[in-house]
Amino acid sequence: PLSVIVDQRDRLIVADNRNHRVVILDQTGSWLFIINGNVNSIQDFRCPYGLALDPQGNIHVAACGSNTIKVFTSEGTYVRSYGNVKSPTGMAIDEGYSLVNEFLGNCLSIFDPQGKKVHTVGNLNGPRGVILDSKSGSLYVANFGDNTVLKYL
Repeated sequence: PLSVIVDQRDRLIVADNRNHRVVILDQTGSWLFIINGNVNSIQDFRCPYGLALDPQGNIHVAACGSNTIKVFTSEGTYVRSYGNVKSPTGMAIDEGYSLVNEFLGNCLSIFDPQGKKVHTVGNLNGPRGVILDSKSGSLYVANFGDNTVLKYL
């Protein structure tokens, strides 16, 4: 697994990168269901990496091998895709806006709640993780290529 988040129902949502799926577990670790990356459908995703939840509880999956973000309901039903990104890795959501690290694009892209790219922060070097500190309003980016963590206010 490459990332894990906890939803509003205390379920663990795990990006199982090598098996091209997202696994939903209860707090005891028992499997509830799987979201598969079906190669022959619109919900196709390869190599899920980053995960985030939007205000409605939908699961956003940064599909590193598919260069898109896939959105599923909390029960695993495909909703939509957005972004044409270069190897998305870490992601976070703030007030519906998606913050997506583009590992091969060396940038952080910001998408509005409808999935339209509205801003890009460039000059990164292989960004991987991203987190927003809701208390301070600061954004932190793990900049893998420079072995640094960058802080944006």
